[in-house]
Amino acid sequence: MTAALKPQTRPARGIVAGPGRGQPPGPIHHQRVLPPPALAPIVEHLWLVRWDFPPGSSFVAITLPHPVAHWTVEGEESVVRGVSQRPFVRTLSGAGRVVAVKFRPAGLGWLSELPASHTRERCLPAAELLGLDTPALGALPDDEALAALAARLAERPRRVAVSARIARDLAERCAADRSITTVDGLADEAGITVRALQRLFEREIGLPPKWVIQRYRLHEAVEGLADLSQPGLAELAYTLGFADQAHFSRAYRAAVGEPPSATVARLRASLARSPEGR
Repeated sequence: MTAALKPQTRPARGIVAGPGRGQPPGPIHHQRVLPPPALAPIVEHLWLVRWDFPPGSSFVAITLPHPVAHWTVEGEESVVRGVSQRPFVRTLSGAGRVVAVKFRPAGLGWLSELPASHTRERCLPAAELLGLDTPALGALPDDEALAALAARLAERPRRVAVSARIARDLAERCAADRSITTVDGLADEAGITVRALQRLFEREIGLPPKWVIQRYRLHEAVEGLADLSQPGLAELAYTLGFADQAHFSRAYRAAVGEPPSATVARLRASLARSPEGR
C-alpha cells in the first residue's frame, strides 16, 4: 500500500467556474495533496476531481490555466497536457473521476530534453512523451489513487536541469511578488538581458515572460472578482497594476473568454441560488 500524502492547504487559484465557484447539479469533490519530498522540485501538487450528477444534468468548469503542464488520468486515458494560453473549459456530466499531477513551471524539463514549446497547446500520451506507464487507478480509493500516481512518477529518472530550475524560480517569483509587472523588471531581478529571459522562458516554460507575469495578475483578478464584498472593477484594476479599468477588462476578456462583469454576474446568480445566499 502506498503512503498517504498530506493535503495541499494553499487556496486554489484560477478557478473561474467549478468547485467553489458555482452550484453543481450533484456531488462534486475536489482534492489536492502535496507531493512526496522526492517530487517537490518538479510537482506543485496532485489533484483529483470526482463527480456524480443526475442523468441529463451537467456543469461547466472553467479554469484559467497556470503556466504549467499536467499529467491527467481519466479512465483509460493517460495524457500530458502542455501549457496553454486558452482557458480550460470542461463540461462535466454523468459520473467520473480525474486523477492528476500539476507540475511546477518548467517541471517537464527534469523529465524530457524537448523544449516546453513542444507540448504547448497539445495533449500527448504520457507513455509516448515521458515513458510513464500509468498504474491501474480505477479500483483505488481517492487517497490511494493519488499516492499511486505520485509513486509512479517518482520512479521516472530525472536529468540535471539547471536552466529549468532557473526558469521555475523566476516564474514562481512572478506569482509571489505582485510588484513584478514588467519583463524589464523581471530581467533585472534575474540579472540577465530581456532577450536572454525571453529565450529561457520560451524553452523551459513554453510561454513568454510577459504572458506569465500577466497571467498571475489575472489569477489575482479572478480571486478579487469572486469576493463580492470588494469594491468596483476600477479599484481592482488599479490594485493589480493595470493602467485603467478598460485595459484590465480587455486583458481579462482575452484570457477568460468573458468580461469581468459577466463573471461577477454569474457568481452573484450562483450565490443567490445557494442555501447560504437565501
